[in-house]
Amino acid sequence: FTENDSGELISIYGANNEGDEARFIVREAQKIIDKGVDPKEIAVFYRANFQSRVLEEAFLYSGVPYQVLGTRFFDRKEVKDILSYLKAALNPKSSGDIARIVSVPPRGIGKLTLAKMLEGKIEELTPAAQKKVLAFQELLENIKQASLRLTPSQTIRFILRESGLEHKLKFGTDEDKEHLENIQELVSLAQKYDSIGNVEGIEKLLEDSALATDQDELEKDTNSVKLMTIHASKGLEFDYVFITGLEQGLFPSERDDADKDDEEERRLFYVALTRARKKIFLTHAMLRTIYGKQDMNVPSQFIDEIDEKYLDIEKEPELPHSRGVSLLDDIDF
Repeated sequence: FTENDSGELISIYGANNEGDEARFIVREAQKIIDKGVDPKEIAVFYRANFQSRVLEEAFLYSGVPYQVLGTRFFDRKEVKDILSYLKAALNPKSSGDIARIVSVPPRGIGKLTLAKMLEGKIEELTPAAQKKVLAFQELLENIKQASLRLTPSQTIRFILRESGLEHKLKFGTDEDKEHLENIQELVSLAQKYDSIGNVEGIEKLLEDSALATDQDELEKDTNSVKLMTIHASKGLEFDYVFITGLEQGLFPSERDDADKDDEEERRLFYVALTRARKKIFLTHAMLRTIYGKQDMNVPSQFIDEIDEKYLDIEKEPELPHSRGVSLLDDIDF
């Protein structure tokens, strides 16, 4: 309950895709800030960590100050690991990248074996250790050759599969599955570079990821829009709240977990709604690219369960044929 007066209606925005959704959020956040509201009184929530990538990109290039509560996309270990595989394959002398990934996943190469490998003294190792090192070097060579014939997004898929990471994460813990989702989001991002060319696209992907990381380091302003998962929002309050990705299968989540609790999803939505003091925006996207595949979605049941008298529908998503585009159109940022 609240002792406040009746507030504003809940705004609903139906985006065409996740890029459209992110741009809407940035535009509205800027309008709110222009009215004199401190950026720190604005929060953007998402159900799954991988959703932050497009939002981070939109805020980064708009100049609206933002802060990710948690780890930013390009700072996430699993994303760094995949990019290190790529860099190590393209530059065998990149000892830092090799040391980072040599045991991701574990392949029986310890510190002493790694040191001999980096020194080029493989012949001093035992036959068993030599075999492991040669298998690892063969993997890097295969990735290098794949990068010459495959697009950037296909190359990331190749690394995920051939490194053994996909199998390890897919059949691991809930946290492992979340890490897999982040790598799959990297595949979706890499699609933007596919049209540039194989080698050029990969170079541009690595260059832009490094640039984004550098710019992230410059973002130290605490008076900034907060981006976070709904789980991380518990106990916090903001004047203006955006709840994103309200689509069936995403929120509520439809992961194939044995201990899946449908009511827990509804409780999470309640938590998100009650973080807002003044105004709530609910957004959903008709098309969302996950693991490089663009799927058509329907709005979350949670939106349907809200009485229409409390809603203000700002925009419905446009059907692709009404915009004269293909369902396979790339996100255009």
